[in-house]
Amino acid sequence: MGLVLAFLSALCFSVTNIVLKKGMQKSAHNGLWTITFVNTAILASALLIMAFFKGWPDVNRQGIILFAAAGFLINMVGRPLLYASIRMNGSSKAVAIKNAAPVFTVLFAVTIIGEQITPGPWTGIGLIFAGLFILAVQLFREDPETARRTGYVLALFSAVSYGIGQALTKEAMNVLYEPILGVFLGVLISFVLLTVVEIFKVHDSVSLFLKFHFRSTHFIWAGVLTSFALLFFYLAVSLTYVSYAVAILAADPVLTVIFARILLKKEEAVTPLTILTAILVFAGAGTLALFSVLP
Repeated sequence: MGLVLAFLSALCFSVTNIVLKKGMQKSAHNGLWTITFVNTAILASALLIMAFFKGWPDVNRQGIILFAAAGFLINMVGRPLLYASIRMNGSSKAVAIKNAAPVFTVLFAVTIIGEQITPGPWTGIGLIFAGLFILAVQLFREDPETARRTGYVLALFSAVSYGIGQALTKEAMNVLYEPILGVFLGVLISFVLLTVVEIFKVHDSVSLFLKFHFRSTHFIWAGVLTSFALLFFYLAVSLTYVSYAVAILAADPVLTVIFARILLKKEEAVTPLTILTAILVFAGAGTLALFSVLP
């Protein structure tokens, strides 16, 4: 059941990437506040339901701080960078680069946390770098007038932020094993910070503010999809190895490429090299995750 939930999470994330790209075609903003608001509302509801049936979880300061830091890196830094890259370069390329995040999770764990890893995971890292190298070759073949290389850089920094955030999430789970509470805290801290930023940016009335952010149904649906993607993933983690769940979640770029070819034919060119990149990153992330649970 845990692996099925992980696949459903990857499916929701990949559909989100397509819906998000569709919404960006009709909007000047990337829908970040709207999506995070919907995330907060749905995950708060999930937390209340869990508390009703199981009671409120026991919490500790260290776990809350780690979950909040992880949520800030993933939702406040990584997600905006990824969305900006999707707007510039399309969902298939941006997600393929962003899924290099496990590399930075491992590097952070080795250099900062002091974890020891076996030679196996380096095979996965090599596959991911091979995929990024192929994407770099494609980049330099593109017409300089049409290539938006800043988008690739943003996606790479997004991968760094996601990778470190995932490492902190793992540390948070070690001291406070409450998946639903953890994912809620992550989106809540981001929602509060994003709201403060929006208040200083926009000086309209509350009604105009809400009308501006909720006029795109694509962003609302993206919020619903990401909420369920997060819920499915954290529930999967509670039922199986984290590494197995991450390996299944690595199917995200492959599914995104498939959906992009079907639904974004006119808006986004999906080349054979992009497909090869997605497959290599998928294989690398899966190898990296699976080797981490082997003796």
